Amino acid sequence: MTDSRLHPLISDSRIFLAAGVWDPLSAKLAERAGFRSVVLSGYAVAAAHLGEPDFGLLTQSEVLDVARRVCRAVDIPVVVDGDTGFGGALNVIRMVEELVAMGARGVILEDQRWPKRCGHMRGKTVVPMEEHVQKIRAAVDAKGDAPFMITARTDARAPLGLDEAIRRARAYHEAGAQVLFVEAPETVEEMARIAREVPGLQVANMIEGGRTPILPLDTLHEMGFHNVGYVLTGLFAAAHAMDRAFTHLLQHGSSKGLEGDLMTFDELTGLLGLEEKYALDEHYGEDSEQS
Repeated sequence: MTDSRLHPLISDSRIFLAAGVWDPLSAKLAERAGFRSVVLSGYAVAAAHLGEPDFGLLTQSEVLDVARRVCRAVDIPVVVDGDTGFGGALNVIRMVEELVAMGARGVILEDQRWPKRCGHMRGKTVVPMEEHVQKIRAAVDAKGDAPFMITARTDARAPLGLDEAIRRARAYHEAGAQVLFVEAPETVEEMARIAREVPGLQVANMIEGGRTPILPLDTLHEMGFHNVGYVLTGLFAAAHAMDRAFTHLLQHGSSKGLEGDLMTFDELTGLLGLEEKYALDEHYGEDSEQS
């Protein structure tokens, strides 16, 4: 049994659903909706902050900068997609130490060769297993006693097959990873085998349009998965909504007709804490009386 006191996202009795985010606003929206954790998605950060695909173009400093702002914006746990760690074991140590210091609650580290690419894209390659084992060991040592979750991801399914992916996941578990993530299984049967043969806690990554079947939470829980991420749903929804809104504006010269698709001015400023800022401004304003 896993000691759930190690981290608020670890539980033996329930399946945990996490939303993918890419900036403070998306994280606030996920928190308001009721999610108890968010994942800072590398794919989403690359798209939103660089306007580029998830193709190994982000740097560690860029990811840490976004992560710091997201952690400050919400009170729920933030797990950060750390890609490959952006280098060797020393780079992983620096990243984990930075994330722990800013209050993040976990990192996902994958065994792709750099420059990596989205796990559901073609052309992936992976480093030797022992190289990633050392990165996981370094991450575990770097976090110390902090309530910080190390998720080890393997992308070996596509280039080397499912047997090798499962072998690697087991090795990463032995190295100290608390959660195991076999990326991009392609059938329900493969998913069931992963849940059955990989020790510890397993992640299921649900990507609309990706390689892995989208399954209901109950089915995933019955299989044996513990954490389920819908890490791109929000990004896809936001991009679609903005595309429709901008197209409508050009076609009609007005936002009339979009009212039902828009968050109101008051609703958004309320989400962002405008009233609290008004109160602070009045408290510290030039005309306020201080005792």
